[in-house]
Amino acid sequence: MIARVSQLTQSSFLRAVAVLSGGQGIAMALPILAAPILGRLYLPADYGALAIYMAPAAILGVLASLQLQHAIIAEATNRTASYMGALTLASAAIVGGLCAGAVALLWPWVFGPSAAGLWFVALPLSVLAGGIIATGTFTANRHRRYRFIALLQVAQVALTVALSIGLGVLGWGKHGLLASYLLGQAVQAGGYIWILTRPDMAPTWPGTPRLRVLVRRHWKFPVFSLPSGLSSQINMQMPVLALSALGAEGALGAFTRARQLVSMPVTLVGQSVGQVFRRDASELYRATGSCRRLMLKTAGGMFAVGALPCAVFMVFAPWLFAVYLGPAWREAGEIARILAPMLLLRSVSAPLSTVFFFTSNQMLDLKLMAGTTTMIGLSTLAALWVFSNALSVIYVFSIGYALFYCVQFFVGLRLAEAPPKVAKDGARV
Repeated sequence: MIARVSQLTQSSFLRAVAVLSGGQGIAMALPILAAPILGRLYLPADYGALAIYMAPAAILGVLASLQLQHAIIAEATNRTASYMGALTLASAAIVGGLCAGAVALLWPWVFGPSAAGLWFVALPLSVLAGGIIATGTFTANRHRRYRFIALLQVAQVALTVALSIGLGVLGWGKHGLLASYLLGQAVQAGGYIWILTRPDMAPTWPGTPRLRVLVRRHWKFPVFSLPSGLSSQINMQMPVLALSALGAEGALGAFTRARQLVSMPVTLVGQSVGQVFRRDASELYRATGSCRRLMLKTAGGMFAVGALPCAVFMVFAPWLFAVYLGPAWREAGEIARILAPMLLLRSVSAPLSTVFFFTSNQMLDLKLMAGTTTMIGLSTLAALWVFSNALSVIYVFSIGYALFYCVQFFVGLRLAEAPPKVAKDGARV
C-alpha cells in the first residue's frame, strides 16, 4: 500500500499538476498579453470600482459554502461525497437569499453610493455562483477531472478578457470591467452546473438520518474552518476596505492590478499544486501517517518557481508597469515591488495549507487566522491614523501577511507528521 501511494505521488501527481498548470498557464497568459491594451482602455479608478464590488463578493463567497466543500474530498466514498455536494449547494442558495435581503436593506447607505453602484444588485448571484464553483471544483478534483477544470478556467478568462477589451473600446469604463467579471463568473458556474448533472458526480440529498451523521462528522468545517476562511478573506480585502475608506480609488485600482499581475506567475503552479496536493497528501497521510516529505518537496519546488519572478518585480516593477501598461500605471509598479516578497511566501505556503484540514486541525488554523486578522486590522488602523496614506496601508498588509505565511508553513510542516500512537502501557506503537 505504501509503495502504491509513493508511486502515485511521483507519477500521477506530476501529470495532474502538468494538466492543471497547462490550462492555468494559458489562463494566466491571456490577461498578461491583454494588459497593455486594458491598461490604455481603463484607468486605475476603474479597477478600483471593480475591487469595491469584488471585496464583499469574495468575503460572502467564503460564507456561502460554510466550507463544507472540503468534506467532498475528505469523504471515503463517492456516494457520501455527493451528499456533501448537495449540502454545500443548499448552503450557497440560503446564503445567496440572505445576501439579497442585506443588499436591499443596506442599499441607501453602503452599496448605492459606492463606486460600483447599481452593480451590487448582482451580488447575491455572485455569492450563489461562488458556492456552485466551490462544489463543482472539489467534486471534479475528487473525480480527477483536471482537464475539465483547466479548460473551464481558460474559457472563463478568455471570455472575461475579450469582453473587457470590447466594452473598453466602446467606452464603458468601469462598467465594462464589472460586466465582464460577472459574465465570466456566470460561464464558470454554468460549466460546473453541467458537470454536477453527470450521474457519477451529481449531488444527492442525504435524507434526515444521514444528514445527522454527516453533520456530526464534519461539524469542524463550519465551526472552525468557516471563521478561519472568513478571517483569511477579510485579511486579503483589508487594503481594499482601507483604501476605499480613504477615498483613494486610483490607489485602490493600482493596488488591485499590481497584486493581480504580480501573483499570476507564482499562482500559476500554486493553484494546480494545491488542488493535487490536497488529494494526494491526504491519501499519503492516511496510508503512512506522514506527508512531510511530499510537503517539503512541494515547498522547495514552489520556491524555485517563484523566486525569479519575485526578484524581477522587486527590481524592475515600476519601469515594467509604466512601459507595459502605460504611464498611468507607474504607481502600480511601486506597489508591486512592495507586494512581491509576500506573494512569494504565499506561493509556497498557501497550496500546502490544506494539511490543517485533513489532519483535523481546523481549530489551530482558526487561531492562526484570528491572530493574523487582529494583527493586520490593528496595524491598518494605526497606519490610517498616523500616516493616512495608501502606501502605509500596503506596507502593513505585505509585512503582516509575510509573517503569517512563514508561521503557517512551519506549523503545517509539524502537522504533516502524525504523532506516534501510544499503547495503554505507555509504549509507542
